[in-house]
Amino acid sequence: MRGTVANLKLKYVNEYRDRTGKLRRYFRKGSKRGALPGEIGSPEFMAAYQALLGHKPAPTTKITGSLGLLITSFYNSRAFRDLKPSSRQTYRAALEPLASVHGHRTARITHKQAAKLIADIGENRPAMANLTKRVLQAVYKFAVKEGWVDANPIIGIDPFKTGTHHTWTEGELQAFEKRWPIGTRQRLAYTLLLYTTQRGGDVTKMNRADIVAGELHVIQQKTGAELYLPFVQEIQRALVAYPANGLSLFGRKDGKPITRGGLTSFMKEAVEKAGLPAKCVPHGLRKAGMRRMAEAGASVNQIAAVSGHKSLREVQRYTEAADQRRLARDAMGNKK
Repeated sequence: MRGTVANLKLKYVNEYRDRTGKLRRYFRKGSKRGALPGEIGSPEFMAAYQALLGHKPAPTTKITGSLGLLITSFYNSRAFRDLKPSSRQTYRAALEPLASVHGHRTARITHKQAAKLIADIGENRPAMANLTKRVLQAVYKFAVKEGWVDANPIIGIDPFKTGTHHTWTEGELQAFEKRWPIGTRQRLAYTLLLYTTQRGGDVTKMNRADIVAGELHVIQQKTGAELYLPFVQEIQRALVAYPANGLSLFGRKDGKPITRGGLTSFMKEAVEKAGLPAKCVPHGLRKAGMRRMAEAGASVNQIAAVSGHKSLREVQRYTEAADQRRLARDAMGNKK
């Protein structure tokens, strides 16, 4: 329903009642959405509305503004616009649920209130709680700079402990390869993930033009790292055996690019049909590739040159584990 008050009619404004019966309003124009605080026509409401239309919000609403208005203003900030497209999407995934549920509340929250907000998320979704904490810290850094608040209430909130992705074992790799031999689409996706040791999102961006002089050129979405990877025999064989349509090294069956979510769903089904546990996710193949390099004697820096890691902490774990196995074999007189 379009929002109205007296003779004021505003496009793209929708209304609904939440579970408490309170009337809420939100802006929706195509893919652009956001919470609208206050009453229609109020300074707070109009500032948020103008921000979502693409205009700069009125500065007089900053001090008494809502969390929803702060979020929409952050979307229009340079800090947000300078983020990579994938990072902007991640930020929105964390902020939109907050705007929907808490957008009408004041942006001037205390440290205690912020900690409870994040703790409520962390009860069932610790990884999302950590993401929300990281994103809100950036939002409130902007808020401090622009005079919305005096201090960042997110600083000092402890992160939640989360699990790590399972590293595929050699037995699991062999089971997958047995079920999906060279020449299948599943084996092609698996090979690109394992032998490039790149994240799923980066694998979906790889195309034939990236292969030059026996190297695969990759620019990582997450870190911006530029890598030149050897175009190893295993990848060549998989590509020749399954000549996919289109320019993508691995895309949809019709040749169009595939999304990261599409690749994840595709691999999930392939893992199930191979009789492997659900913990065998695509990111675990990246880790298995790193493990294999460490076990072959590659150094921390050599592995990082392939994986693109900026921090060497995770890479160090693989080399230490590989060293332990070699030392144990040597100690037992079983050198290989």
